[in-house]
Amino acid sequence: MQHDSQTQDLCAVCGGQLRKTTITHEERRGGRLYLFENVPAQVCDACGEVWLDEGVLQEIEQLIENGEPVRQINTQVFDLALHH
Repeated sequence: MQHDSQTQDLCAVCGGQLRKTTITHEERRGGRLYLFENVPAQVCDACGEVWLDEGVLQEIEQLIENGEPVRQINTQVFDLALHH
């Protein structure tokens, strides 16, 4: 995932058109997984690369440190190395 501090019209990876949308974003910190819904982002229509503005990244960091989640979910974890 690439992070960008300015709004762009073209993807820096492939040159495709960027489209403003909202996504579900995940961050991992210290063995924990955090999910963020309705995250403003730009997504390349050609290659699918996701771009988040610096302000959005700062808000995500603040929520990890001090935020109250709207809900919690259980996540199943599988290890393929244990099955081979």
